[in-house]
Amino acid sequence: MRDAKARGLAAATLILSAALQIALLAGCGAKKGDSPAGAEPDTSAEPAALVKVAALSQRTFDDEITVSGQWKSSGDVLVAAPFDGVLESVSVRPGDHVAAGAALATLVTRESDAAVRGAELMVRSARDATERAEAARAVALARRERVRVPVMAPHSGVVTRRAAEPGAQLAQAAEILTLVPDQAIVFEARVPPRDAPRLKRGQHAVVVEEGPVTRAARLDRILPTAGNGDQTTLCWLAREGGGKPPSLDRFASARITLGPPHAATAVPDTAVVEDDLTGSSRIAVLGPDSHITWTVVMLGPRAQGFRELRSPQLPLTTQVLIEGQRGLPDHSRVRVTP
Repeated sequence: MRDAKARGLAAATLILSAALQIALLAGCGAKKGDSPAGAEPDTSAEPAALVKVAALSQRTFDDEITVSGQWKSSGDVLVAAPFDGVLESVSVRPGDHVAAGAALATLVTRESDAAVRGAELMVRSARDATERAEAARAVALARRERVRVPVMAPHSGVVTRRAAEPGAQLAQAAEILTLVPDQAIVFEARVPPRDAPRLKRGQHAVVVEEGPVTRAARLDRILPTAGNGDQTTLCWLAREGGGKPPSLDRFASARITLGPPHAATAVPDTAVVEDDLTGSSRIAVLGPDSHITWTVVMLGPRAQGFRELRSPQLPLTTQVLIEGQRGLPDHSRVRVTP
């Protein structure tokens, strides 16, 4: 009887020991900081990126748009032969700038050219010294009396094409070359559809080239669109003032003033991240939980290091990242530094 009780007690002891070992193993497998079921996760250990922030503000902006484009010709001028003749010389090439009244080419009348050629033929067909002497005098006389007429530039401008070369026989009104008058060199700007309805002839503009070189201009003409599928509206900006004309087909940007200055919400330039592929702009907005939200924005003109925030409408208390935001994924946790 005692043996049976002893054996039962030993078995119970073994079971209790095994249960304790299982409980200890389970306790060792739990990680420090694990939350009970249904509890909020502890984010205090989540890594945080160091950033600097600034609040949105209200500032005054010029009501203008910035667009791209290039210098174009609004109309070439044909320089033609004033009469039937032979082109003796051309003194300019495409790309040359010429003044009004400058000599561009020399044309010989067809009759005087024929007289020279006839005298030269007499030299070749002379049979003796006497005939050769008479023919030589005829050649000298024909060359001396050759009628040469200069072809003048009707306007100051840039030569764009040379259609004939020396020695060519030209009929009256045949093209010798073409040029773009200075006043016909315009900046062809590409305006987004959302801004096109506000374009008006006479609006002031500034064209900015590399260097930077700035040129005052005004909106001269809005070109008709081919259809609703057009991505941009084309308009011509005419130069104002003198100076050396720009090079044709040169790319630049232009600021077109659409209206008077106005007050608007401003975001620091350093907060804006632009996507070169899509052309979109984003800002990282700081939330109350110290996490950021990337927000696509539509921006207006610049003014002293700020951009007009056209949409979305955000309160002036909104804080945006101005340093350390590049490369951060959406909803990243951050820590603000002074």
